Amino acid sequence: MDQNLISCKELENTTKKLYKDAKKYEDCILEANRTEKKMTSDLSNSMLCHEEEKLRELLEEWHSYISQVNAFDEDLVLVTRRTVVEPMKKFQGVFLQIEECEKARQKVQKLQEKEKTGPNIVKLEAARQNLANLEEDFKAQDRLLKSELPLLNEGRIDYFQPCLEALIKAQVEHSGNSVNLFAETIPSLKNGTDLTEMELRQQQNQRFAQIHALSIVGES
Repeated sequence: MDQNLISCKELENTTKKLYKDAKKYEDCILEANRTEKKMTSDLSNSMLCHEEEKLRELLEEWHSYISQVNAFDEDLVLVTRRTVVEPMKKFQGVFLQIEECEKARQKVQKLQEKEKTGPNIVKLEAARQNLANLEEDFKAQDRLLKSELPLLNEGRIDYFQPCLEALIKAQVEHSGNSVNLFAETIPSLKNGTDLTEMELRQQQNQRFAQIHALSIVGES
């Protein structure tokens, strides 16, 4: 197989994978927000939060944050769709004609290997005619393709890089907006933000130890 066609196939596979991954990434962003919003809603409606004022206030702040950050999530999904998903879908269209011609050639080859019965001969002639029609269109653009396939391969970075740069910048902006919103909407946690991760773990372990020491807690 021509080296340009091999490079083209590799480029097509990479494009398809990136398209699928970006679509999955979109779904994960929205699903994470929906799940977290359900968590805050369920906890806010629990008896535990009704009985404990501080806990209720924290849950209300958290729920408010998640509801507002949803707008940032939707913006990130929109940017992902416009900068990666849609361009990759459009880019895949470049490979369709090459694929159709290759499939037609393979079909003719398989039919040629079959027993020369009446039905098989009819199928073979129909496949040959279909291949001839495809090859006629293909040959009309063959010279153009031979000159453009190397250019397509060489230009892949120029096409991919702006898409990925835009996505990365959108993620950074999303993170910055989320941090700023956190500071505005969850003041209850400001006092705890100065603790290190180790100090937070020690604090949590102390609380677990106190709970475990209660007489109502059995031995594990």
